[in-house]
Order: sequence, then C-alpha cells, then structure tokens
Amino acid sequence: MEDDPLWPLFRAVASRGADAWPALAAGLHPVLIEMARNQPIGRLRDREDSRHDIVTSVLARLHRREFEAIHKLCAVTPRPELRAWLRVFVKRSAIDYMRGSPEYERGNARRGDRWISLATLSSRAAAQPDTLAEKRAQVLAFVREAVARAAEAARAHGRDDAIARLALAWKIDRTHVRRLVTRTDRYLTVLASVLEGLTYPEIASRLDLTTREVELTVRYLEDFLEARGFAKAGG
Repeated sequence: MEDDPLWPLFRAVASRGADAWPALAAGLHPVLIEMARNQPIGRLRDREDSRHDIVTSVLARLHRREFEAIHKLCAVTPRPELRAWLRVFVKRSAIDYMRGSPEYERGNARRGDRWISLATLSSRAAAQPDTLAEKRAQVLAFVREAVARAAEAARAHGRDDAIARLALAWKIDRTHVRRLVTRTDRYLTVLASVLEGLTYPEIASRLDLTTREVELTVRYLEDFLEARGFAKAGG
C-alpha cells in the first residue's frame, strides 16, 4: 500500500543504504513491538524482554547482506501489503526466539514439543512450600556434588582423563561432563540464582555475563540433569 507511511522509509534505504537505515529502524520499532506482543511464544510472552529481542532479530534480518530483503521488497511489482510482509518476518523471528530458549524443547518421534525449566523450581513457581523447598534443595545438592566430584577428578587426573572417567562412571555422554568440568563455578552460581527466582537478564547483570551465556548455562544444566536421570520439574 503506497499510502503506508513506512514505504518512503523503505524506499530511502533501497536507494541510499546505510544512511537511511536509522530513520527506518526508528519508524519500524513501535510497529514491530506491537506485532511481537501478539506472537504465540508460550510462557515467553510474559517477559518484557521477549518483544524487544524479537524486534532486534527482525531488524537484524532486514539489515542483513546490505539490506537484501528491503531491496527485494522494493523491487516487487505490484508491491505487497507492507504490514503483512512485516508480520512474516516477525513470525519467523518469534519462532526462532522461542526455539532458541532453553525453556523450550522441540518434539521428536516419541513426544511433542514441551516447555521445561529449572525456573519451575524457583521461589516464584506455584507449588506447595514444603515440596518446592525440598526440590530446590535436592537439585542444588545434586549439582553441587557433581561439581565437586568433577573438580576433584580434574585435579587428580587432568581434565581430559577426568571427563572420560566421569562419563564412564555416570554412563552419560562426554559432552555433558566436559561442560560441567569447564563451567563448574558458573553452573553453581547460575543455578543458585535461578532457584532464587531471578530472571535471565537479572542473573546476567549479577554475574557479569551476557543473557545468552546464562541461557546456555541453564540449557546445559537441564541436559546434564536429564542425562543423569535427575527427576525434573516441567511439562
């Protein structure tokens, strides 16, 4: 639609490139935020950061390869309905964002997609107080014991030998043990913060990490607990 006020901004980027990009990005931001607000991303919809992360991803897609998508858009005849075109980008970015979350596990031949998270054990989770406190204590003790054993094995036998020994003893893939051995302190500090009920951005700020580093640590913790057969909360 030619009367959409965003069209001149898109055409400016197609003709002038990076010089016109800041104006387009500023004009798009409130439109994309509103579109991202309505995306079906499960429990991630409750997070204020989710909408902004999706918008950041959309803008990165539009900026990619010297605005390739924008050049293609402006070359199409007749021109598509602009908001519908944008919603496709928002939808794709939202799906990637959800699938990239350590709290989302895609399905396989045996089961469907599901949400899992150590955050279900946090102080903000809805559960009976005694049961919740017991679960928090159990998972923290379990990981603390594994971290101590990994650290001791690494000191006694060297990292590579320790990884092999623990993988054999625990009957799990070496990948899980390698992550544990190389991230012992981070595993404990991130886990303690999750069980305290902090959000990923809050944990990142507290521990001087990026949010992505926190997300990966939680994912690795989930993988380790599942590999060891620890009873997980989730669903």
